[in-house]
Order: sequence, then C-alpha cells, then structure tokens
Amino acid sequence: MAFIANLLATAPTGVWEKIIFAFNGKIRNYALAIILLTLCIKLIMLPLDFINRRSSAKMTEVQEKLQPKMAEIQKRYPDKTVQNQKIGELYQKEGFNPLGSCLPMLGVLILSCFVFFTLFSGLNKMAAYKITDQYEQLQIAYITDYVKVEHSLTDEQIKELKASEVEGYIIEISESGDESKISVANATVEEKYKEVQESFLWIKNVWIADSPFAKAIPSFDSYVKTANLIFEGENKETLKANAQKAYEAVMGNLEKNQGVNGYFILAILAGTTTFLSQYLLTKKKNKKDNFYSQQAKGSDTVKAQQTSNKAMMVIFPVIMLIFTLSYNSIFAIYIVTGQLFSTATAPLINKLLQVTSKKREKKQ
Repeated sequence: MAFIANLLATAPTGVWEKIIFAFNGKIRNYALAIILLTLCIKLIMLPLDFINRRSSAKMTEVQEKLQPKMAEIQKRYPDKTVQNQKIGELYQKEGFNPLGSCLPMLGVLILSCFVFFTLFSGLNKMAAYKITDQYEQLQIAYITDYVKVEHSLTDEQIKELKASEVEGYIIEISESGDESKISVANATVEEKYKEVQESFLWIKNVWIADSPFAKAIPSFDSYVKTANLIFEGENKETLKANAQKAYEAVMGNLEKNQGVNGYFILAILAGTTTFLSQYLLTKKKNKKDNFYSQQAKGSDTVKAQQTSNKAMMVIFPVIMLIFTLSYNSIFAIYIVTGQLFSTATAPLINKLLQVTSKKREKKQ
C-alpha cells in the first residue's frame, strides 16, 4: 500500500477534539464552534482572572504603601543582600507575604498555558485528520462514476476498496487519455468539494493558515507533511511517485481554482489585539510606576518593572503573530477570539477591583 500511516483517516479522540466535534455537531461550522468554545473557556476562567488581578492589585497597594520605606532601605544599604534582608523584614513586620500574593497568579498562568498548549495540540491533530479525510472523500468522488461503468462496482464495493486500489483507479483514469472521463471525474470532485469544504468568511480552508502564501488546497508535499504520511520499503520512491500522481489528478483542478487561502487578517488581528491588551495593562502599571518614581527616583525596582512592561508589549504580539502565521486558521480564530474577550472584559474587571478596593479601605 502506498500510505503506511493513515490508510484511512481516523478521527482524533482527545478531550478537546471530542468537545469540538460535539460543538460542531450542533453548529455545523468549525470556526463558529471554536469561537463558542473559546467564549466558554474564557467565561469559566473569568473568575480566576479576577482573583489573579485582585491579588496583583493587593500587592501593588502594599508596595505603594511600603515604597518610601523601601526607597530608604535602598539608599541606606547599598549591598543587595542586605537590601533583600531588610525588605524581607519590612514585609514581615507589615504582615505581607509576596509569595502568597504570587501563588494565585502562578496558578492562573499554569492553567492558561495548559489550556493553550493542549488545545493547540488538539487542533493540529484535527487539522491533519480533516485534511486527510477530505482528500479521501474526494478520491472516492473522482473514481465513482468510472468504476461503476467500467468495472461494474456497487456503492458497497467502492466503500470496501483498499487505499492502493483507489489510487490505482485514479491513475488509470488520469492516464487514460479520455478527456470526457477525466472531465466527469473532475466535475464530480468539484461538486463533492463544495460539500466537504470548511470555510469561514474570507478563509477558504479553516485547516490551513490565513495567508496569501498558503493555498486553500495544499500541495502534495504539504499534504504529506500535514497528514503525517510515511512511505517505506524498497519501492518507497515508486509508492511516493504514484501517490503524487493520484493526488495531483484529484486535487489539481481544485488547487488552480481555489487560489490562496487568506490575507494575513487573522495574524493582524491577533497581533493588534494582543498589543492593545498589553498596552492597556502597561499604561495602568506606568501610573503606579510614576508614583514609585516620585518616592525613589531611578530605583532598580522601577527600572526593572518598566523594562519588563516594554518587553511584554513586543514579545506577546510577536508570539501571537508566529502562531497565527505558522498554524491553521482554526487556532488563529481561537487566539483572536480570546484576545477580544479579554480586552472587552478588562473594564468590567477593573470596575470590580475598584469596588473591592473601596470596601477594603472602609474596613481599614
């Protein structure tokens, strides 16, 4: 057989994949399914995000209160070791535990990374499955009329054909020189593709990156890489050559007609929304930094914080750009939806933080 791995497309069985399949079963659109799933994830994590930011706010309030004393310690004790010891004593005297404040933030960070990377892995597996499954359906569409007429095969017999037999019939049609048979096969493939195509707005294939450098119908080499196909044995070169002939016969016309898959729109949205989110967060922190700088101009703490904020404004958008350009559009839609949700809910969380802060001040 030509394809040693993935003789038949097998649906992935991971938790995320099952959830996405379930959502798609109701919505019948994978892009809308991932948008809905993203909103559900964000809504579930919203209280955790609030707890995280409340802990961060408490830490900032304490640091504001203690900053003059910390600045005095930094001036009085140039030695860093002594500084840290004295600041630790100051924290202990005030009943403040920096580690306790950091734990909620660390927990939310770990959970967010877990969701991000496991979902990323699941969607890549789904992309491999969907692209493989789509091609297999188009293979059958290509040969159906031919084998029914020329070989008297029934629908049940066609379903039972092995991968190597299907490939053989495809090559037989494409090399027959009979333009009418080839034309019928191509027309059938185009009709079938309309049924199995999974597009969204401007994106022609959601399982391919939203990029003008990516075609909606992947090339044979791209297909082999995405579908994780392996050719092995003494005649592996012949197997690969035959597989390529069959692929180009089935997908050739579609590849010409479909053109590019996108225009970098998702990448631009991902980078812009991530930058906006970081900018708003940094802008808020800079207000605190201005307070610090009035108490301890040029302190190492303030400088380090400002440097870190500026770095995050660049690093996070670049990371999101890389992910959206390098992988499928479905994952890019997840990133953009998540960033938009975070940006939209930030004012609500800030308002709640103000309310809780005022309550604490009244109790004090």
